[in-house]
Amino acid sequence: MQHDQPVRSRRTAWDSGLRWTALLILGAVVLVGPVYFAAEIERIANLAVESAQTSPLLVAGAIILALALDIFLPVPNGVTNTLAGAIFGFALGSVVIWVGLMVASLLGYTVGVLAARPLALKLLGEQELIRAHRFTTGMGPLVLIFSRPVPVFAELATIASGMAGMRLGQFVIITGLANLSVAMVFAAIGSAALADQSGLLAITGSVFLPLIAWLGFRRWHAKQNS
Repeated sequence: MQHDQPVRSRRTAWDSGLRWTALLILGAVVLVGPVYFAAEIERIANLAVESAQTSPLLVAGAIILALALDIFLPVPNGVTNTLAGAIFGFALGSVVIWVGLMVASLLGYTVGVLAARPLALKLLGEQELIRAHRFTTGMGPLVLIFSRPVPVFAELATIASGMAGMRLGQFVIITGLANLSVAMVFAAIGSAALADQSGLLAITGSVFLPLIAWLGFRRWHAKQNS
């Protein structure tokens, strides 16, 4: 039995490494995708701007839906958020982005609450599940706040909050305020990019800002676990 312990430890470390590698690859796809598909994204953005003049509610609904689906699909939030700011301006763009981010956050929380323990064990592993149950103590709220603009980790944080049993009221307050900050930043960048016809500002909002947030969160998270 004693010989089995090192094997299990190595297997756990290997499984954890594979999961983190998959998350890193997924994050890279979300960040690099807007650059690789820049021409297609520009075409869709121009179509959305034109459509918003005649059907603003339809375009707003599509943006909210795209942000909500980010909990399940690798949607480039930076592009979607910046586009919302460019189409609707700072004030209304902030509202549209915030609603989409809140829907995604609540979906993630619900998934975490409803996830059966066997499924959670299969997807996360025992060690990660234990960490999730410790999520509501210590750095839990801070992780929720700091992960809001971070691709992939933002969604994982909401799911972990539901799994860990964080109170819904506390979750809504934390994510509501944090998502509002994110929404205002991206709406400001998007509206300024359209007003100045600045491609640099648009790229900053859609690619560089999420990248900086992702790298910063990874560094902060590593320090907390060291």
